[in-house]
Amino acid sequence: MTPGTSRPVEISAHGLTLGHGGEPVVSGISVTLRPGRVTALVGPNGSGKSTLLRALARLHAPDAGRIVLDGRDLASYRPRELARRLSFLTQSPIVPAGVTVEELVAYGRHPHQGLLARGAGDEDRAAVGWALDATGLRPLAGRTLDRLSGGERQRAWIAMALAQRTGLLLLDEPTTYLDIRYQIEVLRLVRRLADTHGITVAVVLHDLNQAAAFSDAMAVLAGGRIVAAGTPAEALTEDTVRTAFGIDTTVTPDPRTGAPTCLPTWREPAPAPRSAIRDR
Repeated sequence: MTPGTSRPVEISAHGLTLGHGGEPVVSGISVTLRPGRVTALVGPNGSGKSTLLRALARLHAPDAGRIVLDGRDLASYRPRELARRLSFLTQSPIVPAGVTVEELVAYGRHPHQGLLARGAGDEDRAAVGWALDATGLRPLAGRTLDRLSGGERQRAWIAMALAQRTGLLLLDEPTTYLDIRYQIEVLRLVRRLADTHGITVAVVLHDLNQAAAFSDAMAVLAGGRIVAAGTPAEALTEDTVRTAFGIDTTVTPDPRTGAPTCLPTWREPAPAPRSAIRDR
């Protein structure tokens, strides 16, 4: 096992129903996240993908169904025990003023430090160092977050999550507000964490092509339900996109990777010729 990470983690939802104010947002969903695999959750706004992710992080209590983490009910874990098994990164974390990259990453060690701990121990320093190296941030360790680019800042938040030494990483729209270069940079990092370190990853994304290119599995949500799931080639089809998003597309395999690529039909259908209208 790579230093700085916990053992592989598997988490699954069974018949999950989630609501807000009595109204169901997610209904009867079942999904499993496996070690060393990236699972992309995609769907239109309001489809329930972020709500599902928060439930997997135990930040949203189910109305029905259950979530099982490593063979145990998620609700049975004590908070500190759970924080040693999963890391959750929200859409837009608030950047603390004047905090350096290394200080931010060190916050991830709190679940492993006792109430009477005074400063970081050798294990903490090793975990922080590993997280900085895994994200390529060692040269920027002393720089404050307000002096980083968007992509660098997002890597710093991921490094903090890695420093928790968990085997499960839940990311809610980690590429939001980033330009294309930094989007790809972050997703390559996520892919590397799964491939090299065996981390279980679930990521909410809006870009269907990026989700297909970087994931092992996809779950497409619409109306609070999973309308398609499987490998990207199985889940991302023209019928699925039409069902979930209400648009027509052309889905073809990438000639280099084989991953499905989705091209929307941009133009409105051509109007009928006037002669055809007169002939009716």
